[in-house]
Amino acid sequence: MNGNRKILAGIVATIVVVVLVVVSMNQIPPPQNANLTDFPDFYTKNEDYYITRIDGVPNVNRDTYRLEITGLVDNPRSFTLEELQALNLTDLPLTIECIGNTKNGKLVSTAIWRGFNVYDLLDSLGISGSATGVKYTAADGYYASHTMNQLQNNGVLGALYMNGVELPPVQGFPLRILNPGYYGIKQPAWVIGIEVIDTPLEDYWQDRGWDTSPPIDIDSKIFFPTSYVRINVSESLRIGGCAFGGTRVKLVEYTTDDGATWHNAPIIQQIDADNVWVFWEVYVSFSTAGSYSFQTRATDINDNQQIQVDPDPLDGTSSWPLLIIDVT
Repeated sequence: MNGNRKILAGIVATIVVVVLVVVSMNQIPPPQNANLTDFPDFYTKNEDYYITRIDGVPNVNRDTYRLEITGLVDNPRSFTLEELQALNLTDLPLTIECIGNTKNGKLVSTAIWRGFNVYDLLDSLGISGSATGVKYTAADGYYASHTMNQLQNNGVLGALYMNGVELPPVQGFPLRILNPGYYGIKQPAWVIGIEVIDTPLEDYWQDRGWDTSPPIDIDSKIFFPTSYVRINVSESLRIGGCAFGGTRVKLVEYTTDDGATWHNAPIIQQIDADNVWVFWEVYVSFSTAGSYSFQTRATDINDNQQIQVDPDPLDGTSSWPLLIIDVT
């Protein structure tokens, strides 16, 4: 009887180990003690995803919609929505930031997009050897462009779905183009045309003074508290935020003395993917009264480090975010 119990206990222990191994192989969960209260959803709900546009939301009829592919392709043609949805589709988790976001701004979100590889679709139509890029036109008058190199190497996606459902109208139904690692200015929505070109790139906001060409620099943001908070001496203050960039985040640090000393800000939630934010969290306290400036910086896997002051806001801002802590 005792022997059977030992055998049964061994089997149960083995099952538990196997289950734990399977879980660890399929996801990177936050630590057991991670408190995600006050953090936004890691994958932003569609209704909470940030919105910027040049005009109202276009009313695109799904039944009459056509994606027109023209320019330097051997077989120009149009695609219905149903034909696009029947293509080979893949999922892409992606963090996107508005190029006009401030150092403490909230115009950054993450979603799981599903769609087709734009380069593969164009290649199936025969791309001319002289082609250097593509220009997208949108139903609201917006236009943007990508180089052929970006199409071939970045996994540019023609997104038809967002977080498991068809693109909401406000987020670009029926088609939004996503260029991983680049600002939202390069992710046109309500796309109705793709022209393969051999001419200089054209972008709506580039023509209005912005520099739309650089990828997203390594960056960090403070989610909470807001830009000012008051605490007592020795009181512990919980601070949380995110970090992201054109590749993966390696580490996040914080300073309370304008960069003279730095401390690790533990990452408490992340996934195994490029171009997706991580969440970090710290607890700080101060032994003497005064006003303190809490700032963070992130470093990516290529050891690119977030700069203290970004001198050119017209190509995206990645200055250290700032939280003023008044200790009494």
